Amino acid sequence: MKREFLEGLGLEKEAIDQIMKEHGKSVQAAKPEDYEEIKSSKETLEQQVNDLNTTLTATNEKYADYEKNVEGLTSELNTYKTQSLKMSIASKAGLPLDLATRLSGETEEEIKADAEKLASFVSKPAPLPLKATEPGNDDKLSPYKNMLENLKLEGE
Repeated sequence: MKREFLEGLGLEKEAIDQIMKEHGKSVQAAKPEDYEEIKSSKETLEQQVNDLNTTLTATNEKYADYEKNVEGLTSELNTYKTQSLKMSIASKAGLPLDLATRLSGETEEEIKADAEKLASFVSKPAPLPLKATEPGNDDKLSPYKNMLENLKLEGE
């Protein structure tokens, strides 16, 4: 209740003062008995909320790049897994490991198919003979070659 309301009704100042006094008593009577305790608890809880908000803000700043870092590391892990898979498939297909990075595909089956296709284009070099296997070589150096082959070193 406001004093201006009562003045607008045309009441005298003394009557308004008595009405306001009685109204104040009824307001005080309506307050709970533990009003001060409740008020103190409210202030304590508000301080706790402020402290938690400060902590939350600091934590959010600390972990702001967390999702970005996780995505980056996951991508890097997948890259390494794919490279390892390509190396393994290239080795099983008989491809030189230098060509393993040239294999394409997202799944293991696609990479295997590409490795088989590439392996069909890459010819395996025939091993070179360690020693001449044809008898009767008619060149000028053949007697010297025979002598070197038959030569026994001291200590053998």
